[in-house]
Amino acid sequence: MSEITRLEPKPKNPDRLNLHLDGKYYCSIDALVAAKHTLYVGKEIDGAALDKIIWESDRQRAFDKALDYLSRYPSTVKGVTGKLYDWGFGRAVVELTIEKLQKYGYLDDAEYARVYVSVNGRAKGERRLAAELKSKGVSAEHIAAALDGFDGFDKALELARRHSRGKDLYDQGYLAKLGNYLLYRGYGWEDVSRCVAALKKEREDE
Repeated sequence: MSEITRLEPKPKNPDRLNLHLDGKYYCSIDALVAAKHTLYVGKEIDGAALDKIIWESDRQRAFDKALDYLSRYPSTVKGVTGKLYDWGFGRAVVELTIEKLQKYGYLDDAEYARVYVSVNGRAKGERRLAAELKSKGVSAEHIAAALDGFDGFDKALELARRHSRGKDLYDQGYLAKLGNYLLYRGYGWEDVSRCVAALKKEREDE
């Protein structure tokens, strides 16, 4: 058995308590969890019971931190998993937290991909959107579903119109720049060729 010799709020986070056993720092613990288990200075507790309490504390802290992060930065399973590890949580706590977030609908890669395409699709092509979602850990299945029905040509043409204002569409040097501009944004060569043809026709019809 060990004795709790010190239990006080962390200086920069009053919701966490620094716990000392037998005169030595042992860990930090969630204040609500400590209150729930009536931890106080002078109480004697065995190691197994304390480890169980710490496990509960870490699970709650990980979930709360993940929720706070998601409220400010929508993310994917891969993104939140990385954050939890960066915050120092172990594998068991991380996996349990991700499972809980998914269960309650706070973490949904399919919905993230759908919203991502909706928000970014006006300035980026299908290839770039797919590559960015893949880098965020979204599965190929969710990416395909989010891009289903996505037509990049109209958006590419809108960007091309803005880029080509006052430019000579028969200048090969400029056309190369326009092509690179659209390719960088994730549009394919087919879209680039169609845009150039459409722009030339519009100029001729003016």
